[in-house]
Amino acid sequence: MKIISFICVFAGGLGAVAAEPPLELAGDDVVVFLGGTDMVLAQRSGYLETLLTWRFKNQPPKFRDLSWEADTVFSLGTETNRWRSEGYRGIRGLGNLETQLARLKATVVIVQLGKNEAFAGDEGIESFIESSDKLFGRLGGGGRQLIVISPTPFENAANDLLPDLRNNNDDLVRYVNVLNSQAKKHMAHFVDLFTGAEVTFTGNGQHVTAGNQARFALHLANALGVERSNGFAGLEDLRAAVREKHRLWYDYWRPANWKCLFGDDNRRVFSIGNRKNIPSIRDERDNLPVLIVAAEENVAAVAKGSSKPKVAAQLELPPPTPASSPGDELKEFKPAEGFAVNLFASEKLGVANPLTIRWDAKGRMYVACTWSYPHLKPGEIPNDKIIQLTDTDGDGQADRSTVFADGLNIPTGLETGDGGVYVGQGTDLLFLRDLDGDGQADERQILLSGFGTGDTHQAINSFTWSPDGELFFCQGDGIESRVETPWGVSSLYQAGVYRLRPRRLHLDGLLDDFMGPGNPWGVVFDDWGQSLVVDGAGGISYLTPASIPAKHRLRLDRIGEPGGYCGVEMINGRHWPASMQGEFVLNDYKSNSVKRFALRPTGSGYKLDWKEPILQSSHRNFRPVDIRIGPDGAIYIADFYNTIICHQDDYFRDPTRDLHHGRIWRLSVKGSLRVPKPRIVGESIIDLLDQLKSRERWTRQQAKFELGKRDASQVGEAAVRWARRLKNDDELYERHQLEALALCASIESVQPKLLERVLRAKDYRARAFAARIVGRWQDRLAKPVELLAVVAGDAHPQVRLEAVLACGQTPRPGAIKAAALAVTNHPRDKWIDYAFTQAVRHQEPVWMAALASGNLGFKENVRALTSVLEKGGSKKMLSNLMGLAKSGAIDLDGLHGVFSGIVGIGGAKEFRVIFEPDFHRSPESHALALAVLNTVSTSRSVKPEGDLTVVLRSALRSDRVELNKQALGLIGQWQVTGLHSLVAALVDDDKSAPAVRLAAVQALGMLGGDDANRLAKLIVNESVELKLAALESLSRLSMSAAADHGAGLLARGEALTGILAPFLNREGGGKALIAALTKRKIEAAPAAKALSKLQSLGSSETELMNFLGQVAGIKNLVPVYSADYVVDLAKESEKGNVANGRQTFQAAGCAVCHKIGSATNSGIPFIGPELDTIGNTLSTERIIEEVLWPGRHVKEGFSLVQVTTKSGEIYQGYEQRSRSNDIFLRPLSRMETIRIPNDQVREQTQVGSAMPPGFIAGLKREELRDLIRFLAEQGRNLNTKPLE
Repeated sequence: MKIISFICVFAGGLGAVAAEPPLELAGDDVVVFLGGTDMVLAQRSGYLETLLTWRFKNQPPKFRDLSWEADTVFSLGTETNRWRSEGYRGIRGLGNLETQLARLKATVVIVQLGKNEAFAGDEGIESFIESSDKLFGRLGGGGRQLIVISPTPFENAANDLLPDLRNNNDDLVRYVNVLNSQAKKHMAHFVDLFTGAEVTFTGNGQHVTAGNQARFALHLANALGVERSNGFAGLEDLRAAVREKHRLWYDYWRPANWKCLFGDDNRRVFSIGNRKNIPSIRDERDNLPVLIVAAEENVAAVAKGSSKPKVAAQLELPPPTPASSPGDELKEFKPAEGFAVNLFASEKLGVANPLTIRWDAKGRMYVACTWSYPHLKPGEIPNDKIIQLTDTDGDGQADRSTVFADGLNIPTGLETGDGGVYVGQGTDLLFLRDLDGDGQADERQILLSGFGTGDTHQAINSFTWSPDGELFFCQGDGIESRVETPWGVSSLYQAGVYRLRPRRLHLDGLLDDFMGPGNPWGVVFDDWGQSLVVDGAGGISYLTPASIPAKHRLRLDRIGEPGGYCGVEMINGRHWPASMQGEFVLNDYKSNSVKRFALRPTGSGYKLDWKEPILQSSHRNFRPVDIRIGPDGAIYIADFYNTIICHQDDYFRDPTRDLHHGRIWRLSVKGSLRVPKPRIVGESIIDLLDQLKSRERWTRQQAKFELGKRDASQVGEAAVRWARRLKNDDELYERHQLEALALCASIESVQPKLLERVLRAKDYRARAFAARIVGRWQDRLAKPVELLAVVAGDAHPQVRLEAVLACGQTPRPGAIKAAALAVTNHPRDKWIDYAFTQAVRHQEPVWMAALASGNLGFKENVRALTSVLEKGGSKKMLSNLMGLAKSGAIDLDGLHGVFSGIVGIGGAKEFRVIFEPDFHRSPESHALALAVLNTVSTSRSVKPEGDLTVVLRSALRSDRVELNKQALGLIGQWQVTGLHSLVAALVDDDKSAPAVRLAAVQALGMLGGDDANRLAKLIVNESVELKLAALESLSRLSMSAAADHGAGLLARGEALTGILAPFLNREGGGKALIAALTKRKIEAAPAAKALSKLQSLGSSETELMNFLGQVAGIKNLVPVYSADYVVDLAKESEKGNVANGRQTFQAAGCAVCHKIGSATNSGIPFIGPELDTIGNTLSTERIIEEVLWPGRHVKEGFSLVQVTTKSGEIYQGYEQRSRSNDIFLRPLSRMETIRIPNDQVREQTQVGSAMPPGFIAGLKREELRDLIRFLAEQGRNLNTKPLE
């Protein structure tokens, strides 16, 4: 490889040519490409690599693509995406950037960055300089030659609704100059595609279009000194070979399902396998390098003209698995009274593994089908399809099938609209159009890319339109998406929901970082725009309060219990009885049923009431995964038809996975007429506007799409006139007004007069929707803040909720004041509080700058200001907070927020100020300040500067119990040993207030004095609460002494959680307790009681459990894993007794940790997964493995983590992953999540399953057989009585 001596080449015009070829490559060179979306698409097109291969065909180098959408100098996806670098739980990842480059033996790195970073403007320049310097140093290390390609300029977008990114070029030029300077510093070759650029390559002003990829490649290659006067003529074969090699490389380097390869699912059956002739995902990935080498050799041969391109052939599917006929499956359906089911379509019309269904304006159904799921075979070319089905004679059965689109790869999302079909597959959001009306897509456009593929059953899915034309879709917790848009990078980390406004390409990520459902598969709206999201594992959530695209991690409560939910629809239209209008139907694929529920308004939100299921089936393969009301008014259900549903829980290539069958079922009301087919296509504007009155949502939606094809301003004006002429005595008058406003929002035609009319509606639901539109149109309305101020004072809480949400999406200082007045002048429930917190956090830079500069004033509204500062702010706000705390203008409730703000962002100096009693106007205020300091001391190591004893001694001597108690807490937390004698005296004084004495006992343990005997006396003589506190404190001072007393309590049969906790939560506690119990010679009965309590806590103290089990005479003989043993027991369990198994489930203690049926746990989460449908989701063999060897395949989200702090504290729980470096744990059997600061962590270990190995190994063979039979029946809809 050779680079000529000059450093910079300018390539502004298309014909710009370097003085001499700057780039020479040889056969031993490995060229690595890095960059964002433009580089990703360039490599996928193959044009640039084809030119470079052609130029150096005599000694062709190797090319490797490491580019990733939304890459920046701050973060490269190949390194920073979760698990890729370091792996998880002992599985090695790909290593850091240097490791990856070294492994590839890279000699040349071509990198193009800077455009995404330029969105930060001047504020981002300094960090860009620093980070580009570090990155270029890393890329150029190891003797690698670095070639830096500048971004091309932002261009004028073809769509007027997109931002004019040319306004960003003044910023971008500064970033380009930095790149040039850094290239010189690192002796890199700099190619300037920015200066003097004259060529247009983009459509959205940002990204090179597919049609311009060839021109762009010629342009860039020309700048590198590679010229070809006849373009790509004669290079078609070479490009085909290059693209095939790149396809194989991409599948290897950036594989789908990397959560199962490197991540937290890497120990499950899907990933590791253990059956002969059935490969794991890891086995198959290891086959790809051989194919890549062969493809690379083919590229070289084609370049030299000695071979034709070799492209993999479509692999044949395995033989069909046994399947029931549609008729036999139909016999096992149990529709609710008054309903009928018929088959609409099956595999006979090409339907297999259907994922989602939708209709176009002509009433044709589109079905996304997959044969590739869950993962492509090595070298396999994907060929999933969208099938178009037509019921030509109106008999409720499809009779014509057309392949609308093929060559797709697991299309998890599909929705019709805007004259085409939106499709989500892998990293891409596609838009497909049939231009000639033959039922086949002629045009395929990538609208956006960068969506995550870490888990194919959690990729972008469940596309759903809101009434106002926003496209919502979901992703699961194994996904990490970063998407470049004309508005900047839109990211969604882990599970969440995306909201896209297609005409503006405005993409927002909601519930970022797993704030809500973990595996969402369905969004639904009611007729007034309120939304829900359903989860494949975690229940039903009210989505509307999460409408702000905030990054502040705040969990959203759910309103519906968990199930296997996938697809949800609202019942509407003339076909359905009035009693069911507005209810919802919901697929539960785990229980082979379609459930039903209603919403009951409560405050600003809803409560959920379950109704009788609308459809149940006893057929295990009935897997409803999508549900929609069709044009004729009937409900249509996509049946995935499979024994296997969650790929991680089964073998990667399990031979029972069905790849040949799939059904679409139609559920209708007996005796109810079909809804007449509406006239949509080609109708006049006024006729289409009248369709907005339709009782069928599908009709209203299709009318909006058809109107969207017309001139937007003309339609918007017509909608205003139409709404004005509506008769106000119509019972649906205000709903029709809402539909007109929703239409205008859909087509992005801003109509302020119509908006203001709906804001004045009598129906609060219409006003709430209009408030939302204010936030959506805030950048195009004259006075949005004034409108928000009005609706923020609305009498109805749901309107105020929408007002707060709109304020959170309006980056103007006055908006946050309007939101604050909404929550301080009126009651706020949990949904409004959630929205307000996120509004404050999301708009923090805007309101903080205005407040600090005096451009935002609250005047007499001190409580409103306090409410804002309680939720967010930075050190710039400290002086305001301190002034408020001192002012006396706010009550104790308000003071709590102020003090919380001070200790959250202040330091030792500010701590000292509020610590001093003279700062406060009352003892209550002082006690409140100490309480807040107590709370923050668990997560921050800061304490007041100066001496602490004087203030705390004075507080201890006060006659105020609350002041005493808080002072004692701080004495312990801050280890103020100078007050030890006062604390000890309070412990000894049995006349002290109980709360004070308890706090003194707790503080004494933290002070580390010689108080073991004093505490031991309390364990013998005092109340249970004081006794347990004394035991906990004693364990801090003398573990052996605590163990002796704890053993005594356990030996007397007092197996309380508080007795065991000190020994489970501190290092060495388990061993100390074993020694003490041995000395005490604990008897069998209390040992068994202690063991049961220990197991219910999910403890990982196996030595202690084994000891107690031996004493109790409980044999814990776990059989060695054997596939034959599993098969034999599975066969034997077929003869098991379900009723006896139910009793064993209770007697063995399984019910303590696992929910089945209506069992509750006093509002506390069960330790283990719910088992309501285990018999319908796992094979009997897998159930046996889970029961006998629970650590073999730990279910996602139930892998126990143990954290040991530097002080010796031990925490166990389920980790709640986050972007933060701190550790978030949900302790077993507790509702709240705890945060452990990273700087306090000494060690973090993966424990695995919370279920102890051999937990039920003491069961007799027949008991085990019955238990397995009982579990295998759960969820089967076989009239098995649920466990009460």
